[in-house]
Amino acid sequence: MKKIFICLTVLSMALGIYAEECPVYMLKLYENAPAESNGYVPADEYTLSNGCIYQISVPRMDVYLPRNIEKPLGLVLVIPGGGYEYVTADGEGTKVADFLVPRGYAVALLKYRMPNGHQNVPLADALQAMRILRSNQASWQMPDAPIGVMGFSAGGHLAASLLTHYTDEVTRPDYGILFYPVISMDASLTHMGSRNNLLGANPTNEQVTYWSCNQQVTANTPPCLLLASQDDAVVPVENSSLFHQALQTNNVPSEILIVSTGGHGWGITGQVAERERVNETMLSFLKAQNTQNTH
Repeated sequence: MKKIFICLTVLSMALGIYAEECPVYMLKLYENAPAESNGYVPADEYTLSNGCIYQISVPRMDVYLPRNIEKPLGLVLVIPGGGYEYVTADGEGTKVADFLVPRGYAVALLKYRMPNGHQNVPLADALQAMRILRSNQASWQMPDAPIGVMGFSAGGHLAASLLTHYTDEVTRPDYGILFYPVISMDASLTHMGSRNNLLGANPTNEQVTYWSCNQQVTANTPPCLLLASQDDAVVPVENSSLFHQALQTNNVPSEILIVSTGGHGWGITGQVAERERVNETMLSFLKAQNTQNTH
C-alpha cells in the first residue's frame, strides 16, 4: 500500500504544537476512495472556530513525533469525541498531543468520518489507522513499541469498538484509555445523540448488542483504563462501570477512576475534580503498558 506523508512545519504551529518542538505528519487513511462512502464529498467539510470538524469525507491522521528523543516512549492513537456528529479536534485532539508529546509519546490524532447512515464507517477508519501506524512505526524509530488507543466520549465508543472488534493482530490495539466513554447502545444507558447518529432512530436488537461494547468483551480484549466523573449528565458513568466489569469478568487487566465532579468533556486540560490524580493515573497506566507490553 502506498503511504502518503506530508511534513509541514507551518502546519505544526496551526495544529497547536510549535514547529520547533515536534515534527507533524499528515497521513491520509486511504490511497483511493474508501470501500464504503459516508455520503459526503470534500466540499461538504467545514470547521468551526472551536476546532470541531464536520462532514469529513477524507479521513486522515495528524501524527506528532517527539523532538530530540532517540526512541519515543510509545505511540497513542487519539480518537476525539463529538457524538458521531463531528470531531472535537482541538480539546480532545491537539491538546492531547500538547500534553503527551513533551512527555515522550508519539500521538496520532484521528480525524475520522461520521456514519451519516453508514454505521461501519467510523470503525473502518479506526482499523485502517491501526494498519498505517503498524506499517510506519519502524520508520518512526519505535519498531517494538505498543500502540494504544485513547478515546473521548463518542470517540471513546469508537476506541472501545476497536478494542472489541479488531480484525487481526495488526488492527488490535495493545491497550486502551477511555475518557467518559459511550459504551452501551441500550437506550436506558447510552448517549442518545451518539446512538441515533451511529445506528439511526430504530436500530435492531442485533445492532444494539453488536455496538454495545460491554457485551463484546472477550478474554482477548486489550487492557484498559477508564476515567469518568460521577456527575456526568451527558454520558452516564455506568457506561464506564459496565465496561470495567466486563473486562474484569473476562480476566482482562483493567483500571477505573471515577472522580466526584467534572461533568462531561473535560479531556486532558479541562476542569475536573482531582485533575492531578487523573493525569497521574493516566500517565502511570501509559508507562506500565509501554514498559510491560510488547507487540
